[in-house]
Amino acid sequence: MLRTGKILVLILLLLVFSVRELSGEYPSLRDKEIEMLQEEFIKRIGNTIEVELNYQNEIFQDALKRLLAVPINESQYFLYVDRSPKRQLIFVCFFDKENKEIIEIGRDKVSTGNPQRKGDYFFTPTGIFRNTIENPDYRALGTKNEQGWRGLGEKGSRVWDFGWQRSYKIVNNVKMFIDIRLLLHATDPDFGEQRLGNPDSKGCIRISGELNEFLDHFGIIDKDYEKHKYWSLKKDREPVFYQGEYLLVGDSSE
Repeated sequence: MLRTGKILVLILLLLVFSVRELSGEYPSLRDKEIEMLQEEFIKRIGNTIEVELNYQNEIFQDALKRLLAVPINESQYFLYVDRSPKRQLIFVCFFDKENKEIIEIGRDKVSTGNPQRKGDYFFTPTGIFRNTIENPDYRALGTKNEQGWRGLGEKGSRVWDFGWQRSYKIVNNVKMFIDIRLLLHATDPDFGEQRLGNPDSKGCIRISGELNEFLDHFGIIDKDYEKHKYWSLKKDREPVFYQGEYLLVGDSSE
């Protein structure tokens, strides 16, 4: 009888908590997860990058417009990259579909394509890109080139692959188009990370090792990979409940 009584008390407590949560008296589980991620972002990456409120609102409005244009059935996390040469930022955000609201988790520096450099250097494509196993992600080998550069970051760093995407550069006032493999990946921790915040890549999106680990560990845009229990997922990961699958790239200079 004592055991049965304890179970009944537990059920009653859960019911009370659920009612208070729905009424707004207690923070929702969603809000708790968002708060946890915001705290983890500060601990792992920091929050030293300041932006103007007007700029932030413009970014969120652009993100909202793009997300509402695709068939998303539920609220979820997503990534937004501003490829503007003056910004070069990535925002980790939550899309509240019901309230049509964007909530920021944190922001960090990136390096996108630098079409001013000679050779195979092009703009990073803009648009909305889905992370699925149709274009399988993989992990860096950590090997160095002749200059000692680990192009995809340290060994084991996650490489998100968004497939072939159309890009371009302008040469002698003429647009040169090319299809590039759009990747989101870490960069060399010794040479590349100090150059984040400036256009520097051939068209991919370079991020810090800390952000790479954050996105990978919590499965921020790994919804499809989690569903298929794909091999590239780490065993010690802690996937969030509201996993997403979208990378958005915009350009505030346009």
